[in-house]
Amino acid sequence: MSVISRQFAKDILLSTIFVLIVLIALFAFFDLIGQLDDLGADYTIGRAFLTTSLTLPSRAYEVMPLAVLLASVYTMSKWASTSEFTVLRASGCSPWRLARSLLIPGVICVLATYGLGEIVAPAAQRFAQEVRSGTNASLSIRGFASGAWVRDVINSPEDGRVERYINVRNLSASDRQLTGAWRMFEFNRDDGRLLRLVRAESGRWTGTGWELTNAVIIHYPAVTATKDAPQQGSVTTEHVDALKLTSTVNPDILSVMTTKSDRMSMDELNRFIEHLDQVHQDTEHYVSVFWSKAFYPFICLVMLAVAMPFAYMNARSGGMAVKIFCGVLVGIAFYALNNIFLYLSVLSSMPPALMAALPSILMCFAAALSLWWLERR
Repeated sequence: MSVISRQFAKDILLSTIFVLIVLIALFAFFDLIGQLDDLGADYTIGRAFLTTSLTLPSRAYEVMPLAVLLASVYTMSKWASTSEFTVLRASGCSPWRLARSLLIPGVICVLATYGLGEIVAPAAQRFAQEVRSGTNASLSIRGFASGAWVRDVINSPEDGRVERYINVRNLSASDRQLTGAWRMFEFNRDDGRLLRLVRAESGRWTGTGWELTNAVIIHYPAVTATKDAPQQGSVTTEHVDALKLTSTVNPDILSVMTTKSDRMSMDELNRFIEHLDQVHQDTEHYVSVFWSKAFYPFICLVMLAVAMPFAYMNARSGGMAVKIFCGVLVGIAFYALNNIFLYLSVLSSMPPALMAALPSILMCFAAALSLWWLERR
């Protein structure tokens, strides 16, 4: 590593850490203010501070590319204002050599973003939910007011291929038990006939299936093809203290319902997508989020490329504050463009991986075009 590359890496990384601390402190302040209405005997100020602290890794993951952009714009502008970069250009520092010097801090930021998004943030987010709800409380599952609806497909010896629609109200924060109203509708997949309805007070995962407590099973008879023909059976009700059910729906799948898709790790998204494929459900949104998270850390490299033209602007092109303000506008525009392509990937027929990478490609092209124009000016 040359002296110039080492100094670039040092200045950009130190500036990135400083900007990152400022941004996440600002988000932490607003998160803490938003919890003031929830304070009481059960939710103390100490728990609010702990919950806010546990959300900081997610915030750091979200703002890391913006922090890299602002830090690199500041570093490039400082080198340009003190004529240090002018000396480097006069000594033969080409844009390609500058890009190679920026590659070292870029790779470090990419690895740090991956570590935050895949290891630290998901675990901290789950623990924050447990702290917020209490050790022995239960988490309300995100989605409908009635709880989560999950589809399951099994092969039954008596009824053949069976489709299940499971409704779960709450998920225990301590041991992943299912609390509240448990409902399960079973249908014959061949003719769509309702086979039975199962209600239970709670459920516990045993490793291979669920054990339901105080279950009520309602068996429905086969309905004849003509409405004038008499029915061959009647509705029967069965009470079972402990009902064991084999299922492909495990606590990891259900825990996804307590977390937004953009807060999940790529491993959790991949497992959930595989489950949706098994039960023949729509996966477009989760596939798009998966590829968006896969390319998201590399936005740090894109932000460094966007900051390169600021090194070629002299002091007459605007002060430091103006350049940083322009960097903020570029960052906001890129985030808006990235979100637009995320939604378009669900609606369009183009591959989600291409749609996730397209904003970065367009921004790199714009940076290269700006750099070419500044070099020829």
